[in-house]
Amino acid sequence: MEVFNHIQSLLFRYECVIVPGFGAFLTRHHSAVVDAAGQFTPPGKSVSFNRQLQTNDGLLAHYLSDVDGVPYELALQRLRALSAEMTQRLQQGAVLDCGALGGLKSTSDGIVIFEPSGQINFATSSFGLGPIVVSQVNRQGQATKVKPLFDGPAKSIPIWRYAAVALIALSIGGFGATQKYNQQVASFNLDAQQNVSHLVTKKLQEATFEVSSAVPVMEVVIPQPATPYHVVAGAFRIEQNAHKKINQLAAKGYNAKIIGVNTYGLHQVVYQSFLERDDAINALRRIQKEDNKDAWLLVQ
Repeated sequence: MEVFNHIQSLLFRYECVIVPGFGAFLTRHHSAVVDAAGQFTPPGKSVSFNRQLQTNDGLLAHYLSDVDGVPYELALQRLRALSAEMTQRLQQGAVLDCGALGGLKSTSDGIVIFEPSGQINFATSSFGLGPIVVSQVNRQGQATKVKPLFDGPAKSIPIWRYAAVALIALSIGGFGATQKYNQQVASFNLDAQQNVSHLVTKKLQEATFEVSSAVPVMEVVIPQPATPYHVVAGAFRIEQNAHKKINQLAAKGYNAKIIGVNTYGLHQVVYQSFLERDDAINALRRIQKEDNKDAWLLVQ
């Protein structure tokens, strides 16, 4: 089915793609693996399926709307009809071919099992890396003989006695020279310190201080963290209507705002924007239950 090709494309950018009324395809990271046969598999992201996540978050529907060039509501209706068709086929015992993602089948107890194909690594950081076979290095072999520089045995030269005498003479002479040098350095440092203190005192007495105007204050603007998840309340072609909607939502206690104009020239009004995906999904479910069942989640 074509929808699985769209899901495959979205999984390279998002960790969760929900098919409304059917389930969600998720990706998770795994580290590099070396099996017993010596095959090295690079790190990446594998795909799994969760039947419990069926609430529409707007991601797949908006993607199909942009790709097919149809309104969002029509794309959502097509997804719901497709979900009902796939659920019926699973109940009849058919195996759903999910393309490069894998396959879905249902057990006699009604449990949906997903078998990933493992053909695709969804981690963009590992793009182009494939499994390789690691072979063991054979380090056994004949050792290379080292040819000595001198063939004959080295003769011992009794020079240690001369070295000991020279070392004692150098130690005595060096100690005396060091003592004299240290005395000269200490005397020089004392004279230099006295001269510097005298010059500093004289300059301080002659100096004239002027107090200029206050130091200018530099304003530092700390950027706010990006909030890519938005719970959308509606889109309006007339900007005045968008501001009217914001006032209505603000009266209900929502932090509503306009996040910009979409590709269709509509001003998008959101209930609130979130930094974390879980917070946005929880807020979406609460708003759909209490205020607006047509609210949806926009990810930027």
